[in-house]
Amino acid sequence: MEKRAVLRLIICAVLAIIPACIAHSQPGQQPAGAPLPGGISLTAVSTGTIDWKRTAQEIDGFGASGAFHMAGNLMNFPEPQRSEILDILFSQTKGAGLSIVRNFVGDGGSWGSATNGPSPSIEPQEGVWNWTGDEDEIWLMREAGKRGCIRYTSTVWSPPAWMKTNNNVVGGRLRPDKYLAYAEYLSMYIRGYKEHHGIEIHSVSLANEPDVTVKYSSCYWNGKEFNEFLKFLIPVFERDKITAKVIVGEHSAWTENPVLESLEDTVTAKRVDIVGVHAYGTADRGPFPPISQRSGPLVESLKLKKKIWQTEAANLGRNYPDIRDGLYWAKVLHTHVAENNTSGWFYWWAISQYPAGGSMIHMDTKTNTYTVDKRLYTIGNFSRFVRPGYFRIPVDSEVAPGVLVSAYKNEQQNKLVIVAINENVSTRKLELRLNNITATSATPCRTSATENLVNLPELKIVDNILKATLAPGCVTTFVTTVTQIQ
Repeated sequence: MEKRAVLRLIICAVLAIIPACIAHSQPGQQPAGAPLPGGISLTAVSTGTIDWKRTAQEIDGFGASGAFHMAGNLMNFPEPQRSEILDILFSQTKGAGLSIVRNFVGDGGSWGSATNGPSPSIEPQEGVWNWTGDEDEIWLMREAGKRGCIRYTSTVWSPPAWMKTNNNVVGGRLRPDKYLAYAEYLSMYIRGYKEHHGIEIHSVSLANEPDVTVKYSSCYWNGKEFNEFLKFLIPVFERDKITAKVIVGEHSAWTENPVLESLEDTVTAKRVDIVGVHAYGTADRGPFPPISQRSGPLVESLKLKKKIWQTEAANLGRNYPDIRDGLYWAKVLHTHVAENNTSGWFYWWAISQYPAGGSMIHMDTKTNTYTVDKRLYTIGNFSRFVRPGYFRIPVDSEVAPGVLVSAYKNEQQNKLVIVAINENVSTRKLELRLNNITATSATPCRTSATENLVNLPELKIVDNILKATLAPGCVTTFVTTVTQIQ
């Protein structure tokens, strides 16, 4: 009787603990970015189906910026450190393989300094053109291009001062009587960079954060102004045969509101090629603000099948260089791409001399050394392998808490890429069934607390089921060559 009583007490204790353990392991119950505990989970094995015939959005690429002379600071960094940093950023074998460089369109402002400030304008006075002063961003684009980065996008923080209501690149608005001049300016920028620098600008954004009041280059825009300006831009771009994509929006928060009037107008909607958003949360100076502050479906943009780019995100406060931060940003990227149908995704600065969280690599210009944050490598688990022109495949899955899975395909190369995030402190099993294709093996590449994009031994795929064990607190990419399409 005593043994039975003891057994009953043990069973009751276990039953009391299970609900708490299950609740503790539910998504959203942990601080964002913190590894979940080991122990009891709702699903012992994360399972899913990847159907090659299903297709979601096209991926345009992943990138970061060298704006405000961060490119110049790197250009002036000594060798071999400079080349090492470039490889870490852009190489598909030695680094993250970023595929887009985001540029600042110079406006001739006088704020800031030589190491963090504006660049000369290509049109300092109306009708006067200048093609010097942006050597650092041109250098960065060319160096990135040598390493496989194939796309360059440029954002206007402010039109030149002479076009604005306050005759200043800080604040103010674009004067309505200068709408045509600004349209000509953007056309000339794209054509000039091709003619004078041999650089093809993939896309141009009309405005960066049109809602903010700051002490650096900026310009207020509202939805009506965007809509009216596009009516000037469209015929100019048609006349000059400009094929570069037009980005509209880039609000400081995750919203499509500045673009709605242009999307509702059938004349202007056709040239809103990309809806730009930023992903700054309301607690960016804390370590891991809730991802819900940074995301959500852009209903009208998706309804009209517009591409969505998240063009700027960062933690602007204290830097967190470890794997927790790496996992957090991998989750943010996954949420935007796999859940919100984003086609392009950018961290803010690629490099900087500042110790805060605004960049992925930090240069110490006094000691000529540098440090790399884990988020560069976890972002690299996407950017190195999911290249421009890939398409996302929706994944039907039943995953364990703390596990996220997304999939991507290149039909011309018969490549399948799967990215799995495990933020738990213990291993998790993964089983993925591949439908309508045949594959025999997959090559994993992992980033963890002790690994940076490390290639692992090849996995055999048996009966078209990929089985893998996900290490604790890691992001793992599986690359598969499809041998047959059914």
